[in-house]
Amino acid sequence: MRITVDEAREYFAHPSQHSLGKTEADLPDWADYWASGGACLMTHAAYWPGVVMVHIGAKPECWGFLDAPVKRLLKEIAESEGADRLIAWISETNRAALALARRVGFSTDGYMPNGVFLLGWKG
Repeated sequence: MRITVDEAREYFAHPSQHSLGKTEADLPDWADYWASGGACLMTHAAYWPGVVMVHIGAKPECWGFLDAPVKRLLKEIAESEGADRLIAWISETNRAALALARRVGFSTDGYMPNGVFLLGWKG
């Protein structure tokens, strides 16, 4: 279900989800936010038609129980946006996010020398 940026902030509030000095206060109002069962996916268009970038935020009390809600959201987003591919870029040091991405169906598209996995999902 789509939610507002203000509703999304609670999903990105835990310090472990603050990367590169950004906090939940820095969430952009131009992105789209989707929530289900403790997970929130922030999406925005990528630089290629039909490709949508996905970022995840989650309430800490739901960690370990995110697979089903994230799968539902990915399908909803792909259908709603008419996306051919959903993509995520995840640091190799973020092992929990990488494991979740793989469990919900993302595959590795590439790897940047700075330690970032390029992942893609196609329902």
